[in-house]
Amino acid sequence: MTELTERQKEIIVKAIKIIAEDGIQSLTIKNLSKAVGVTEAALYRHYENKQSIIMSIIDHFEEFSRTGSGEVPSSPIEAMKHFIMSRYDKFISNPELSKVMFSEAIFMNDKEISERMRMLIHGHRVELEEIIEAAKKEDMIKKNIETRSLFRMIVGSMRLLVTQWCYNGYSFDLKKEGTVLWKNIEILIKK
Repeated sequence: MTELTERQKEIIVKAIKIIAEDGIQSLTIKNLSKAVGVTEAALYRHYENKQSIIMSIIDHFEEFSRTGSGEVPSSPIEAMKHFIMSRYDKFISNPELSKVMFSEAIFMNDKEISERMRMLIHGHRVELEEIIEAAKKEDMIKKNIETRSLFRMIVGSMRLLVTQWCYNGYSFDLKKEGTVLWKNIEILIKK
């Protein structure tokens, strides 16, 4: 991913806002240039087309979700918890981006964008599966739970909770509900 200019960052923020508030169909070059306060021609100097803007949003989300807190978890179980809870913190800090990225159906009709989303999810899967395997190796969690399935349970439940939070207009405490969810997952997986 190349470093974005300040104008490109502004364009991405405005694009996310448009999608979050009015849906992907409202993300047009005309609407986006108006929101940014530039001409359509000026917008095209920063992004080739709508697809390149969406790809940049996905890249932005990947960077956003990978930026760590600097905290080094003390065990694989703590690393799993950190993987999830740090993301809740990030979603709370940027609810519009969360709403856009958890509406991934909007990305499925374009092969290039769909592939980029697949790679993003794959990266998260590899990261969490390595932590799960370490927890199994250290005999901290049940070994009879298949690693890929456990990844899906952890991330799937997190995604559902964030989606509910978005659909409810961010009206409940995501961190509190996420903590309760994690504690229940921990009860199910710990030895």
